[in-house]
Amino acid sequence: MMKTSKFAVAAVIASSLMIGGAAVAQDNEYRFVMVSHIGSNDPNMKWLTLSLDEFESRYPNVTTEYISTNNYSVQEHVRLLEQAISTKPDGIAVPIVSTDAFEGPLRSAVEQGIPVVAFNIPDSRPVGERIPYLTYVGGDEYLTGKKLGEFALAEAEAGNIPAPTGVVCASHDAAHQGLKARCQGMMDAMEGTGAAFEELFISAEPATARSTLQSYLQANPETNYIFTVASWSSPWAWGVANDMGLSPDVDNEGVTVITVDASPVALAGIKRGSVLATNSQGFWLQGYAPMEWLYWYHELGYEPQSDILTGPIIVDASNIDHWEALVRNIFGDAYDEQDTW
Repeated sequence: MMKTSKFAVAAVIASSLMIGGAAVAQDNEYRFVMVSHIGSNDPNMKWLTLSLDEFESRYPNVTTEYISTNNYSVQEHVRLLEQAISTKPDGIAVPIVSTDAFEGPLRSAVEQGIPVVAFNIPDSRPVGERIPYLTYVGGDEYLTGKKLGEFALAEAEAGNIPAPTGVVCASHDAAHQGLKARCQGMMDAMEGTGAAFEELFISAEPATARSTLQSYLQANPETNYIFTVASWSSPWAWGVANDMGLSPDVDNEGVTVITVDASPVALAGIKRGSVLATNSQGFWLQGYAPMEWLYWYHELGYEPQSDILTGPIIVDASNIDHWEALVRNIFGDAYDEQDTW
């Protein structure tokens, strides 16, 4: 298990904090826990932990904890969540990776008086049926797939890439409902094009993923779009297609690779002409905003009246310089370390 935390010396600095120009007393101390599916082997963790650091500097009477694992499974995630709940934190932020698996523990937390904010992945059921969290902060994963698919079709219409004949959505976690929503969005975008579509479980283990993709492409030679629903698997997809002589660079022939998230590896893929496009889902806000809502809930009794969407925004060759500068500013020296191309 990987865990990072900071402890604010609230007894020393608990005086007042300016929020919107008004001084707010800081007599109360809080501990908020983010129980994440994003471990240190995923570059997106950096967005979340940096935003938690910034939150603590702004709200020094709050301690935040980030808990995750690099050996991800839904079962392990639930175990970490139940462990966090047992420590009686003042608030929890968690992605609803599996509604069925998370419903019991989270309803128990709410019944114990622990407020919950969903981030990154919501419970997609209607309010009243879904897990009773305060709000959801994150992107819309269905729209991520749909917007990226629509962008690819516009590029094909412009003659910049081939029209789709076969599309594979390469996923590393068959139980992850957010990834399935991305695939569904891409499939719906491709509806009416005549292109075959398939969701393919490739594994998160590099050698297995490459072997699975190679076998699939050999068996389905009409496939010319590969949508990797994690940015770190995009070099694997490009490498397999390249080794097979399928011309995977971004041009008007061969295979086209599309991926997700404004991570260094995705941006580097666009920069080198190996990835058509990715998206930003506002990861920094997904770390900061849940903590702020938990704080306002305790201090001011505020409850959000709607979910808070932080994306998607399309990132491609036309705006890559802007996004590279932005992400380099966030990651610092770690940016180049995350470039696995």
